[in-house]
Amino acid sequence: MIERGFWRGFGSLLTGLGVTFKRMFGKNATIQYPHVPVPVSPIYRGPVRLIAEEVASEHKCIGCLACQRICPTHAIPILTVAKNEQNKNYPVDFVIDDALCCFCGLCVDVCPTEALEHTRIGDMAATSQSLLRREILHEGAITSDNFPTSTGKKENKHV
Repeated sequence: MIERGFWRGFGSLLTGLGVTFKRMFGKNATIQYPHVPVPVSPIYRGPVRLIAEEVASEHKCIGCLACQRICPTHAIPILTVAKNEQNKNYPVDFVIDDALCCFCGLCVDVCPTEALEHTRIGDMAATSQSLLRREILHEGAITSDNFPTSTGKKENKHV
């Protein structure tokens, strides 16, 4: 009876050592964050942005307020709309609160002009909740402080 327990324990020890040695000489799983960006899934939905080629360029938003109405967490609290010379709506101020956003994608899906999209930014860390409130449009122009790029969000200098 003692011999059976010994061999069972010895086999268990060898199994554990086999896993250890396989991991020791295999591929490293540690990512040196923040020096190396964290890879994100192809289906990842990051923070929402207005589609524009660059800062202060034209966008396709018509100020229909559909994104504000459909948001389940009210993460798009203020979307001010004005009329231009052709009597068409255009957004003046557009704010998204990433602290409230659940990244469901409803605002992107409901947009009739496809002016919104999810970015692939995986780094959403902030030192305070107020830094997660992004003013995307101010007085009709895309702001440079919160213009998400493909490499990540801009550093916010406010503390």
